Amino acid sequence: MRKTIPFMAMMLVVAFAMPAFGQVAAIDYYGYAWETGGFPPSNPGDDLVFTCVGDAADPIFGVDLGSEELTFYMSALTSSGEVPEGPNTRIDYVGGTLEIWRDLSQNADWGINPPNLTSPGTFTDGTLFFQGTFNTMTVWVAPDGSGAYEGTLNGVGGTMIDEICNDCVFTWGGSFISPAQILEGYDLQVDGVFEIDRAVSTEESSWGSVKALFN
Repeated sequence: MRKTIPFMAMMLVVAFAMPAFGQVAAIDYYGYAWETGGFPPSNPGDDLVFTCVGDAADPIFGVDLGSEELTFYMSALTSSGEVPEGPNTRIDYVGGTLEIWRDLSQNADWGINPPNLTSPGTFTDGTLFFQGTFNTMTVWVAPDGSGAYEGTLNGVGGTMIDEICNDCVFTWGGSFISPAQILEGYDLQVDGVFEIDRAVSTEESSWGSVKALFN
């Protein structure tokens, strides 16, 4: 089940260290997320889960999204709790894995009140394209409930690593909107980018410049 999700312009301003990319290969995605115990608030020990569908991919990945799908399942990210950061709230997560699956059936279906009969099940079928473990994952929430997130990963498995890049930097990031248009049982409606690059240096950046990477 494919849905068109509007992208909300963000006014959230944050500063953090992130990989300094040159030329990157990216997969755009959209979807929904939920946190055990609900969100907000994000309480220490709550787990964050994303289920998403790719809607554009650079040719290097060799995926035809007209005849197959890429689905994302991010799980087991454990909240360290909320911390004020200026007018916003910062949440750092520990642990967690990201899986990307390549599937000819194009059957991704969020349903309602996850976990359910189709979510995350229809996001984890097919061939494992990428698997990574998180080094960092941070979420920022603005006072109006919208926000942004960014994380870095180690690639540990999947056909993409064998065929495309076995020594790359992997990042996951994007934004989410306030709860008005979210499916029942989900907490966040997300729109973002998964990127790979060989660069490993870091530099300070603001959300204004980071946002350009996720458009």
